[in-house]
Formats: sequence, C-alpha cells, structure tokens
Amino acid sequence: MTALADLLDLTRIDAPDSAARYRAHIDPIFTIGPKVHGGSVQMIAAHAARIGLRDLSGPDTDPASLDGVTTIAIASDYLAAPDPADVEVEVSIVKRGRTVNLARVDVSQNGRTVVASTATLGRMDSGEVRYRRPGLLDDLPVEPDENGIGVADSPIGEVMHLSPALDAVLDGTTFAVARGEKGDPVLRGWVRAKDPADQPATMGLDFPVLVCDISPPVVMNLGMFGWAPTVQLTSYLRRVPAPGWLRYQASTHEVGEGMFNEDHLVVDSTGAVVAQSRQLALIPARR
Repeated sequence: MTALADLLDLTRIDAPDSAARYRAHIDPIFTIGPKVHGGSVQMIAAHAARIGLRDLSGPDTDPASLDGVTTIAIASDYLAAPDPADVEVEVSIVKRGRTVNLARVDVSQNGRTVVASTATLGRMDSGEVRYRRPGLLDDLPVEPDENGIGVADSPIGEVMHLSPALDAVLDGTTFAVARGEKGDPVLRGWVRAKDPADQPATMGLDFPVLVCDISPPVVMNLGMFGWAPTVQLTSYLRRVPAPGWLRYQASTHEVGEGMFNEDHLVVDSTGAVVAQSRQLALIPARR
C-alpha cells in the first residue's frame, strides 16, 4: 500500500456491542516535529466514522441506503499530542437518519483519549454550483508556478515530514518569511497526493480533511515561530475533488496574546470548494 492508504488501513478489534473499535498505525512521516500532524489524525477519525457507520448497521439496514454516505463535517478536540505509533479508534453512533447521521469518534493511545471528535455523516454536494463568490483563490494558478516553494526542499520540510505522502508547495508571494520579511497572516499553496494510487474515490473523500490543516501556522508571517498547538479543529467536506492539485488559502481574523484562529479554504482544479476548516490554536511559546 501507499503512505496515505497505510494511514487509513483500519483493523477491527474487540469492542462493546454499541461501538466499533479499530487499530491504526501512524507512520513517523505524518508528524510535525516529533508529534503527529493534527489533520492526519482527523483524517483517520473521519474515515473511521464512515466505516463505523456501516459496521454498526443492523441486519435490517439496506446497504444501498448508505451508498455515498460519508463524513461531511467533523469537529475534533485535541486533548494530547499523539506520538507516531499505534492508536485505537472507537466509533459509536449517536444518531441515524435518512439525511444526517452523527457519530462519536475517540482516538486513544496508551489507554488515554488524545483526540475526541464528533462526525456528521451524509452525502457530499455534487453537480454545478448555484453561486460562487469571486476572489480568494481565483488568481492562484491551478498548478504551482515559478513563485512556488517546495516544502520538501525548504526549511519547513525539516519540521513538516509529510513529503513522502504528498507534494506540498507554498505560494512564495504570500510566504513573506521566506524573503526574511513580515507580512499579513495569510498563506496559500498547492497540495496533491504523491502516489497516483492515492487518487481513487475513497481518498477523494478523506484527503481533503488532511489538507484542511496543511498550512504552516499563518502567524509565521508575523514573526512568531514554533509549535502552534491545535486546541480545536472543525472541518467541512463539501465535494469529492476533481483530479489535479488542490489549492488552499489559510488566514486568520485576529491574533491575540495567547490564541488565534486559522481558517482554510480548499478548492480543486475547477475552482469548486472542496473543503473548509477553522481551528483554534495557541500562539507559539516565546523564546
């Protein structure tokens, strides 16, 4: 299997009748510094919610009624930073409905819950959009241009270790710190799965979750460097992306003394909104 597929390879293990429990292994490539990348953990939880909804279906459930049902929103509270190693993922279904389902997903390590999530499951949007506001990413080329800074070949790559699984390129026009300058706390870039085998429908459902947390902390443009721990991250999955690079913009409304929000907008090669997220994060510790 490939790196991303390995991350989502869930093995079912014993659990109470009311829950489905799985074991997953997180490779060290899915880390920021020594700890696991938050978006990677949330991607596991979103994937497990979809699998758990099916595994916990009763004998009277028509399998066709679950066709196309996947995680469309997930809110995660980060209680501790997991290490790259085995984790257990427990899914329980809070509500089943014809349009919307709700699941609780707890990721634990060494007997301790490290990420607690609530996942909303339904069917993603499809077809033509009725309205799209112009702006934001319209002027960012569909593919990386001469202003692109490959993460793997930059100092960021020494901290962000995901390059074996994906191609990530920062837009140099917004990454002021690369020029030794300060700028607005807005970063843009391009991301795609590195292995073409990671492009089938299942990865199209899950990969945007990871991309919703792919940007370096936007406060770097303000001269604030270091780990910015995620407190809470909510991601919305809008549609399966078209083939090609995903483009994103990360921004903030306000940076306080201790916390800041960071929002991601992710679009595909057609300009359609694939995913959105908002997280509350802590300011990197002053040195």
